[in-house]
Amino acid sequence: MYSEWASLQQEIQTDASNVSVLHKFPEGVGREVAGSIVKMLAKNLSMATSSDQPSNLHTDKDVQWTMEILCYSLSLPLNEGSIVIECVNVYCEWLSAFTEPKSCVPSPVINDPNHYGQVMLQHLQNLFVTRPGAAQDQIGRQVVHCHRVLRVIQSVARHSAVLTRETWDCLLKFLLAINDSLLAPPVTKDSVGEQICDRAISVLFEVLLLACNKSFPSPPMWKTLHDMCAQWRHHEAVVIQWHRVNVALLSRVITFMYGPNHPQLHINEDDASLIPDTMSEECISQCWFRLLHVLSNPVDLAHPSVISNTPKFLHHALTNGIDPEQHPCLANLPQIFYQAMRSVSLLVDALLGLNSRSDVDLVPSVLNRQTSFGQPGSTPPPQRRSKGQSSGKVSRNVNITPTRHSSITSISTSGGLSQFNFELHTNLANTRPRVNSLLHLFGAWLIEAATIGVKGQGSQPRALSRSRTTSFHLEHQPLTTNVSLRHSTHLPDEVHPNMATDPNEQNEAGRAEACGTLCRIFCSIRTQEEVLPVYLSRFYFVLYHGLDLEKNPSGSTLMNIICNSSDLLRVDLDGVMMLLPRILNVLEAILPELNPKFKQDDHVMVVELRKASIHLLLSMLCLPLHFKSLPIKSLFGDRVGSSVVTFLSLKMRMIEVLLRALTVETDPNNTQMLLGGLSLCVYDFALCEEAEQTLQQEESDPQGSPPVVDKQSNAPLSADATDSAQGLFCHAASIVSNRLLASWKLDLNIALAAIEVLLGLAKVHLNRTNFLMGKRTVNWICEFILYQCSRPAPSHSKDLHSMIVAAFHCLGIWLVEHSYLLHDKECLQGVLEVLELGISGAKSQKDEESADRDIVVDEPPSTPRSPLIRRHSPGSTRRSKTERDSGISHDAVDRVMRQNRASDVPQLKGEKELKPVSLRVKDAAEGLLTIIMDHVGSFPPPCGPESLCSLLDESSLLQYCKGGVTPDNNTHFRYFVLEGSTIIALYEQPLGNNQDPLPTVTALIRGPFGRHAWTMQLRHQPRQKKTAVKTQLSNVPRPKPGNTETPPHNIKQMHFPEETQYVEQVQADQSIPKLDSTLQQESANIEKMKLIIEQQVAFEKSVQDRTEEERKKMPFPNPDTECSAPRISDNLQTARLFLSHYGFLTLDALKSASNTSRPPSLVMLRPTAAGLLQDLETLDMIPSRTADTVHIFYVKSGQKQALEILTNVTRKHNVVPAFLEFLRSLGWPVDVKRHAGWTGNTSTSWKIQGDLNEQDDVYPGDTGGSLYDGQKQVLYWADVSTEVAFVVPSPDTYNNSNQRTERAAGDGTLMNPASMEIKPARTSSPRLSETRSGKMKSLSLDLDGPPADRPVSLRTITPTESIIGSRRLGRGTSYINHVDTKVFIVWLESYEDWQHFPSGDLLPVTSTGLEPGVTTISSARQVEPSVFTIYIHALHNGLYRIHMQGQVGKMALAVPLVDGMVTSRRTLGPLVRQTAINICRRKRLESDLYQPPHMRRKIKIKEIVDKHSYDMTEAEFYTALFKSNYSPSG
Repeated sequence: MYSEWASLQQEIQTDASNVSVLHKFPEGVGREVAGSIVKMLAKNLSMATSSDQPSNLHTDKDVQWTMEILCYSLSLPLNEGSIVIECVNVYCEWLSAFTEPKSCVPSPVINDPNHYGQVMLQHLQNLFVTRPGAAQDQIGRQVVHCHRVLRVIQSVARHSAVLTRETWDCLLKFLLAINDSLLAPPVTKDSVGEQICDRAISVLFEVLLLACNKSFPSPPMWKTLHDMCAQWRHHEAVVIQWHRVNVALLSRVITFMYGPNHPQLHINEDDASLIPDTMSEECISQCWFRLLHVLSNPVDLAHPSVISNTPKFLHHALTNGIDPEQHPCLANLPQIFYQAMRSVSLLVDALLGLNSRSDVDLVPSVLNRQTSFGQPGSTPPPQRRSKGQSSGKVSRNVNITPTRHSSITSISTSGGLSQFNFELHTNLANTRPRVNSLLHLFGAWLIEAATIGVKGQGSQPRALSRSRTTSFHLEHQPLTTNVSLRHSTHLPDEVHPNMATDPNEQNEAGRAEACGTLCRIFCSIRTQEEVLPVYLSRFYFVLYHGLDLEKNPSGSTLMNIICNSSDLLRVDLDGVMMLLPRILNVLEAILPELNPKFKQDDHVMVVELRKASIHLLLSMLCLPLHFKSLPIKSLFGDRVGSSVVTFLSLKMRMIEVLLRALTVETDPNNTQMLLGGLSLCVYDFALCEEAEQTLQQEESDPQGSPPVVDKQSNAPLSADATDSAQGLFCHAASIVSNRLLASWKLDLNIALAAIEVLLGLAKVHLNRTNFLMGKRTVNWICEFILYQCSRPAPSHSKDLHSMIVAAFHCLGIWLVEHSYLLHDKECLQGVLEVLELGISGAKSQKDEESADRDIVVDEPPSTPRSPLIRRHSPGSTRRSKTERDSGISHDAVDRVMRQNRASDVPQLKGEKELKPVSLRVKDAAEGLLTIIMDHVGSFPPPCGPESLCSLLDESSLLQYCKGGVTPDNNTHFRYFVLEGSTIIALYEQPLGNNQDPLPTVTALIRGPFGRHAWTMQLRHQPRQKKTAVKTQLSNVPRPKPGNTETPPHNIKQMHFPEETQYVEQVQADQSIPKLDSTLQQESANIEKMKLIIEQQVAFEKSVQDRTEEERKKMPFPNPDTECSAPRISDNLQTARLFLSHYGFLTLDALKSASNTSRPPSLVMLRPTAAGLLQDLETLDMIPSRTADTVHIFYVKSGQKQALEILTNVTRKHNVVPAFLEFLRSLGWPVDVKRHAGWTGNTSTSWKIQGDLNEQDDVYPGDTGGSLYDGQKQVLYWADVSTEVAFVVPSPDTYNNSNQRTERAAGDGTLMNPASMEIKPARTSSPRLSETRSGKMKSLSLDLDGPPADRPVSLRTITPTESIIGSRRLGRGTSYINHVDTKVFIVWLESYEDWQHFPSGDLLPVTSTGLEPGVTTISSARQVEPSVFTIYIHALHNGLYRIHMQGQVGKMALAVPLVDGMVTSRRTLGPLVRQTAINICRRKRLESDLYQPPHMRRKIKIKEIVDKHSYDMTEAEFYTALFKSNYSPSG
C-alpha cells in the first residue's frame, strides 16, 4: 500500500533533538545544575503553591536555556527521582498552553505553543528511555510518570484547537518514537515496555484518529506506522488495541455503508469516544482500511522466525548470544496469533450481520496449559487502571445487536473462554457484503492461516501475501464450472493428497478460527452470487486438509469447520460435492457415539457439535438417490488404480450414521432433527423404488399389480436389510418404537415427534408390506399407551395426556392404512384392550402371560405382547428400573395387581365404574373406536375421501318420496334422541319405490361422528342374490290341497265295547228285559219305523250320489269355499317398528334416572318446533374431522410487497414449472361449488352449491396457481381424521378482502379483525322449507343467524354449554372449535427473501371464517394469529432447501420437515403436507380450550335435546308414538 513512499523510521530513530547541551559536560556538573534550576522552577508551579505565580521567564532566550536544563534532567538515572518528577511536573504544566494556559507558564510558550510544544515533546522522549540496572521500585515510578505524560498528551490532542500540522506530525513522531523504544525490543519481565505497553499503544491509536480528523497524516507517516507496528506484534496488547480501534471504526463504517437495516455493532462508550463525532465518512473509511493493515500480515505471528527478524531482536541476540527465534517472549505468539485471527473473525461476523459471535470463543485447551512469558504483566490487569483512565482502558466486550432482533450478545475479544452456540450462527444480514468482497479484504490472511502446518503449502501463500498483503484479489476471470482445480488453485506440483501434514498444536487455535471464519464467509453466499474460482479452489483445499481425521488429532480445526459449515451443502457452491466423502468421514466420527472419536475441544459443547453435524447430514441424505451412479470427482484428480466413489455408494453409510446417531442421541432438539431425517430417508427410498417399479411394470405389465402383504416375513432383518425400502421401513419403525418406549416416553416433544414419524411411516406405501413389522408397530403403540395410562397420578398432566391422544390418533391411522392387521386375533385383542382402557380407565381382564411381566422400560419385547406389572414377593425390597425411573412404588404395583388379576372374572361394561385417565383420552379412544367400526377396510368411502358422512339431508330425501312433491313442512320426519348423543330423523314413506311396496323407514342418524342415511325395509324373506323373483309385501299362502279321496272304511257300529260280550252274566242281568220282548208288543209301530228309515237311507244315498257327480264337475279347489289372505295394511307405523325391533321401546328407556339430570335413553323431539331445523343445520356444519388450511405464496427475487407477491401466480410464465408440479403433489383439485368437504372457508365448505349434473366450468390453463385461490377451485387432501385445503391467494382474494373491510367500516357490520370476515349484525336464517328447489342442497352452517341459532363457536355460550365446558376443561366456561394458527408455504426464488416476507400484510387474504369473532367494531382488537411458515428454495442441483419459521410454543415445530433440511423433488410435496398437518395438530394439542369435532357435535346435540325435547310420561310417549298427530301438553 505504501511501497512508493519512504518511511520516516530511520529519521525518528536517529533524531538527536532530545540531547541537551549539558550532555557535553561531566555528569556531576549537569546533575548539579539541573537540580538547582529544576527545584526553583517547581516552586512557581500552580500545584506547588496555593495561588499561581507568574513565571520569571519572559524571553525566548530564557525559555530555551531553561528547556535545555529540563531536557537533560529527564534523562537522569531513576535514582534522581525528585529531579525527574519536577521536570515532568513542569512540562505537564507548560503543555497547558495548548488548552487553557496557566499563569506559571512562561509567556513565550503561551504566545507560541506549537513551537515550544514540539520541543517539549522531543525532550519528553528521554522519560521513556529504559534505564539499565534500575530497581523495581524505580521502574514503577517511571511507569507512573510515563502514564501521566501520556494522559496529558492525550488531553492536549483531544481538546486543543491551536495544534498545527507540524505539531500533529511531531506529536505522532513522539508517540511512534516512544512506542518503538519500549515495544520493539524483546520483552523482558517487569520492564517498562511490558507495563506501559497497553497505555502507550492505545494513546498512539487514539491520537492518530484525532490527527486524521484535523490533519490527516501524510503517506510517509502511514508508512512509518506500518513498518514500526510490524516490529511490535510480539506484544499481545498491540493486537488487542488494534482490534479495539478496528471495531470502533467498523461500527461507524457499517452505519453509513449498509444503513439501519444492517445489524448494528454496538460498543461501549469508551471505545465509541475514540472516533470523533466530526470525522467524515470518507475519513473513517480511509482510517479503517489503513489501520486494518497496519500490522502487515497477522499470519506472521504464527512464524517466530518472521517476528524475530527485526533489528532489535538481532541486536539482543548478538548481545546475549542466543537464537532470536528462541527468545522466551516469543512463547506467547500462539496466543497472540489466535487473538489476531479472532479479531479478523469478529470483524467478518460484524460485516455478515451475525449476532452470534458474541458468546463464541474457540480457545483450544492447549492454550490453557501453556505458560507464556511475562504473563503477570503482559497485559495490565483491570485493577491497575482506574475508571478515570478511560483512554487507556482495553475494551474487552463488543456488542452486536441486530436491529431486527431483540437479543443482545457480547463479544469477548480477550481470549476469554465461552461456549459455542449453534443457533446464533444462522441469522445473516440481508445487507451483508458479497463473498468476493470479504475475501478480497480478508481472504489472504484467512487462507494462509488455515493452511498452517500443511506441508507443501506454506511457501506459496506467503509469497502471494508478500506481494499483495491486502487480499487474494486477482484479475477477474469468467466463472466457468469446468475449470480444473489444479489450474485454478495454482498449487505447487508437488502437492499430493497423500502428503503428510504436521500441524503445529500451538497455532491450532488460530488455524481453527481461520477455518471457521472461512466457512462462515462461504456459507453466506447469496442466491445467484458468483465466487471467483481461485477462492473456491483454495477454500476446498483448506477444507480437504482441515477435515483430515488422521492429520488433525487435536480436533479444534475439525470442530470449527463442522460447527460453521452447516449450510455448506445447501448453498449453491460449484464443486462442493467433491468434499462429500471427507465430510461423511468426519460425521462418522461424531454422530454414532456421544463423544467424538477425536480429541474434543472443551469449549465447544458436544450438543452443539452434534447439532451442526446433524444439519450437515440432513443436507446430504437425498444426494445418493438424486445423483445415483454419478461419480464424485477428487480434488486432486483421480489417481491410477483408485476406486471411483459414486453418490450411490455413500447411501448405506449415510443411513447407518443416521440410525446409529438416533440410537445414542440424548438432546431433544437433535433427536427431533434426526427423526425428521429418518422420515425423509424412508419417504425418499420408498418413492424412488415405486417410481422405478412403475417404469418396469409399464414396460412388462401394463395392468400393474397390487401391493403384496408378506405375512411370512418373520425372520429378523439382516445387517444390510436397509438396502431396500422395506428393510429401511422396518428398521425405522423398530428403532423409533423401541426408543419411544425406552427413553422418549417422558419427553413431550420427542414423544410427539416419534409418534409423528410412526404416523408418517403408516402412510408409506410399499410394494411388499411386512405383516409382522406392522403388527409389532401397532403393538408397540399400544404398549406406549398402556404405560402412560398406568403411571401414578402425580405424573399425569396435560403433556402426558397429549402424548396419549397423539398415540391414539397414530394407532387409528395405522389401522386404516393397514386394515389387514385387524384380521389377526392377537392384534385385534390388543387394540380393543387399549380402547377399553382409554374409555373406561381399566381393563376387564388381563391374560395370564402378561400378568407375570414388568412394564417395558428399557427395551420393548421382541414379540408383540402387552406390558403389565410383575407382583414381587411380600418380603422383596428390590425395585425395578421402572419403579426407580417413574416413581411407581410396591404399593402401586400391588394395587394394580389386586385391581385386575388374570384369574379374575371379566368385569362387564355395565358393571364397571367409568374412571378414564382424562376426558381428552376418553374422547381420543372413542374416536379410534369409531374409526375401527366405520372406516377400517372401507376408507375411502364410495363417494371419495371428501366426506365421511352422507350427503343426504331432509331436503334431498323429500325430493324422492312418493309423488315427488316436496311438502311444505317436515312433519313427515319424526325426531328421536338415543342415549342423549344421537339424533334420529325417521321418515315413514317409501322413497318412490312403488314397484316394491315393502314397509320402509328412512333414518337420518346424526351423531358425534357425522350424519348417516339408512333405508330399512321389513322383509319376510331374505334377499337372494341369484333369483329374479320380485320381492313384495305378501303373506305366506296356504298349502295347495290335493285332489285325492281316502279309501272308505267299513266300521261296525257297536253300542257297547267288545269286551262286554265275554263277561259272564249273573242273575241280576236278567232283571232287565230284552228288547225283543218289548218289540213284540209294538210290532206295528216298528214296521212303520223301519219303512221310514229305509226311505230316508235311499234318499240320502241319492243326494250323495248327485252331490258327488256335481263335485266332480266343479274345479278344484272351489274358489267360493277356499280361504283367502286378508288385505295388506299400508299403515304400518314403521318408525314404531324400527324403535321396537332395535330394543329402544322399553319402559326403562323412557324413564329418567332419579339421581341424575340426564334425560331418558329415548327422547322425542318436536318436529315443528321453531329453530329445530336451524339447529340441525348448525349441527351438520360441525365437521367430523379436523379441517386445516394452508396458504401458498410464490415470491420472486427481491419482492417485498404483498400485492406483488400475489400477482406472481396469475400467469404461468411468472412461476417456475417446478412450483406447479409441487402444487399438484400437495393434493387434488376440486370445484368449490361441487365439493362436499372443506374448501378453506366456512362460507363454501361442507355443502354442494351447484347441480352435480351440470357441465364442468371452463378454467384458464395459463395460470401460475391462482386457479386454486378458493373462489372456484382449491387443492384438497384428506384422510380419515383430517382434511386440508391448500389455497393459493391471488389479487382477486386481496381485492375481495379490501372490499369486505370497506363495507364493514361503512355499514357497521360485525368484522373479524384477523380474517376480515363480515358478519351482519342480525339476520334471520331462512328455514329449510323456504329453500326448497329442484336442485339437491345440503345443509349449511348458519353463520348469520340470531344468537339462539348461531353456531356455538360464534355466539355466547349457553348455560348448558357453560356447565359442559367447565366440567370438561376444568377452567373457564368457553371453548373453541379452531386454533387460530396460520400455516404458510412460501416458494422463494432467492433464499434471502425470507427475512422480509410480509406475512403480516398477507393475513387479510388468509381468512377461513374460523377465526375468533368479535361483538362490535368498536370493541374489536387486532389479534395476530400465530403464523408458521415453511420456506422452499430450489437449489441448482435439483434439490430443495427448507427453512422453518414460527412462534415455537411449549411444543416445538413438528416433523418430518426440520429447519435446514434438503429434500428431493419426489418427497417435497408429501413431506410439506405432512408437516403442515402436524403443525396444526400440535397447536390443537397445546391449546387449553380446543375440543375435537366429535365433542363439539356431542355438545350441540345436548343443546338441541335441552331445547326441543318433549317432556312427557311413558303413557304420553306411547300415545304420541301410535298417533302421529298427537301433541302432548308438555
